[in-house]
Amino acid sequence: MSLARSLLIRARTNQMLRPGRGDRGETMRKVQQRLMGLAVVALASLLPLSAHALSTWTASSCVTNCSETGDAAPNVSYSAYSASINTSGGAYSSTNGFAQSTLAYYSGGGFGVVAPSGDAQSPNHALDNYGYQDLILLKFDAAVNLTQVKLGWWQYDSDITVLAYTGLTAGVNVGNTIAGKTAATLKSANGWSLVNSYADVGTAANATVNLNTNVSSSWWIITAYNSQLGGAPTGGDGSTSGLTRGTGTSYSGYDFVKLFSVAGNKSGSGGGTGGNVPEPASLALASVALLGLVSVRRRKQSQR
Repeated sequence: MSLARSLLIRARTNQMLRPGRGDRGETMRKVQQRLMGLAVVALASLLPLSAHALSTWTASSCVTNCSETGDAAPNVSYSAYSASINTSGGAYSSTNGFAQSTLAYYSGGGFGVVAPSGDAQSPNHALDNYGYQDLILLKFDAAVNLTQVKLGWWQYDSDITVLAYTGLTAGVNVGNTIAGKTAATLKSANGWSLVNSYADVGTAANATVNLNTNVSSSWWIITAYNSQLGGAPTGGDGSTSGLTRGTGTSYSGYDFVKLFSVAGNKSGSGGGTGGNVPEPASLALASVALLGLVSVRRRKQSQR
């Protein structure tokens, strides 16, 4: 076949495959629609988690691998620890080490803690700091940014302290980071960090926590308020208003609460970002889609 004939056949083939003006417009519209769809999907993936519905983990008879309601998020397991409190001379201090205790579920109220002895009656079977410093450990399957705590029941006072584990979790037995530690030493060398202490949580439908710190963690502790963990009292000891401590043998000023639920979001990027850092792949997808959309629009305008 001669070179001229070959070029003629190629030219005719290209002419047949080249869309007409109407077909070209239809093709361009389809490309534009596809790029717009990609851009929408990519940009939606960049929205911060705060724009999505919260996941809520509600206390129930389940204590291991318990699921949530709301957005897809990891399951959670619960356990309890207690440490006897030194109340001699009206002192308020938790000088003894924590040991695993009994987590108890109370329908309508939530989780309380029954410490080793003399602690099963009301209000002592709550998560409290009278006689024993009780804590509830929440162990999630993945990093979570908790933002709310809800109490189902409280009496006398309802101050709480929230801690998050910010150390490495790989190869770590979480029980070993708590057992035998005192309130004064729990944070020092075991990976636990204070999120904050919160006053009068029982008066709020859903108390906001972790607002300024925005920590994400797989392991969380919620405990009745203990000044040794952090958070200076804002009222007189024995008072039931503000962040205060109980003293002596009177219930006044001590905190008795039952944990009904917590809410938050799964962290999308780990660490303390709360999942608000977009993934590089999502950024690239959004950029490509938007650039393609701009190119299509310019080509359409140049052809008019």
